[in-house]
Amino acid sequence: MKALLCERWAHYSELKLVDAPKPVLKPGQVRIAVSHATAGFGQTLVVAGKYQRRPPLPFVPGTEVAGVVREVASDVTAFKPGDRVVAALDWGGYAEEAVATALTTWPVPDGVDLADAVNVPLSYGTSYAALHWRARIRSGETLIVFGAAGGVGLAAVAIGKAAGARVIAVAGSQERIDLAIRHGAAEGVIHGSGDLGRQLKELSGGRGADIVFDPVGGLLFDQALKCTAPEGRILVIGFASGTIPQIPANLLLVKNIEVIGFNLGLYIGWTPVDERVRHAARMAEMVQTLFALIRRGELPPLHADQYPLEDFVRAFDTVVARRSTGRVVLKISS
Repeated sequence: MKALLCERWAHYSELKLVDAPKPVLKPGQVRIAVSHATAGFGQTLVVAGKYQRRPPLPFVPGTEVAGVVREVASDVTAFKPGDRVVAALDWGGYAEEAVATALTTWPVPDGVDLADAVNVPLSYGTSYAALHWRARIRSGETLIVFGAAGGVGLAAVAIGKAAGARVIAVAGSQERIDLAIRHGAAEGVIHGSGDLGRQLKELSGGRGADIVFDPVGGLLFDQALKCTAPEGRILVIGFASGTIPQIPANLLLVKNIEVIGFNLGLYIGWTPVDERVRHAARMAEMVQTLFALIRRGELPPLHADQYPLEDFVRAFDTVVARRSTGRVVLKISS
C-alpha cells in the first residue's frame, strides 16, 4: 500500500512516500480503507520525536482517519466490512489502509461526507468534551474563544453557539474573525489591537466571560485572566503560541476562578496509562451526539483545506505557518 513513512526522528519534510506492507490486524481491531486523514501540528512533533508518546521506529504517522471498513478481527462485532467510519489511531493514518481499535472507531451516519466526518472525533470532540464535561457550559453564558479560526477553536465557537452561549471570537485577522462569525460567534476581536483583556471584558458586559477557551497559551493566557468573570473558568487546551504560561495563583483566589486542563487523549488511550476501555461508552455517546447535531444543522461541517497525500509537505507547511483556517486534511483515496 501507499504510505508516508517516518524512519527516524526528523522534520516532516523528510517523511518518505513509499510502498509499505499492510498493517497486521490484531484482536479488537478493524482495518480501514482510508479516505481522509487530518494533518495537525501535533503530528509535526510526533515525527520529530518531541511528543510525549513515541511510536516505535519506523512507523506511519497519522492519528485521525475516515474511511470504509475493509476487515474486522474475529472478536469485533460492532462493525462489518463496508461500514463508513471515523477513527482515532495511535498512529498509522497516513496510508491507504490503517488499523484502529474498535473502541476508538465510530460509525459515520448517512448524509455526512467522510471529508467532514474526519474532523468530528478529535476537533469537535475536544471542544465538546472540554466545554461540556469539564467547563459545564450553560445556555446564556458568555464564552471567549482564542484561536477562533483554528481547528479546535472554530469547533469551540460552533459548540458554544449550539449550547446557547454568546460567543466572542479572538483571532489574528478580520478574515479569521469573519469565519468564526459564520460558525456562530456573535462578534470578534483581533488580538494585538490594544488592550485585549479590557476589550473582551467590555464586550462581556463589563463583568467578564464565564468561560475562556484557550488553545494558544503564552501572552493570551494573561489576557484570559483579565477578562474572566468571578467564578469563571479558563480551559487550557494547548500552547499553539509555543509558550506555556505560568499561573499566578493569587489571581485565582481573588477572582474565584478555575483554570481547567483538558486533554482528549485521556479518553482515547493516548496517555501513559491506557484508559480507552474505561471511557469508550462515553466517547461513543459524544461522537453520536456530534453527528446528530451536524445532521440537524446545529453544527456546521468544519472548514478544511484538502491536499493529496503526495502533497503532504505543503499541507504541513500550511499548518506550521498558520495559513490555514479550520483544519488541514490529507486526501488519501476517493
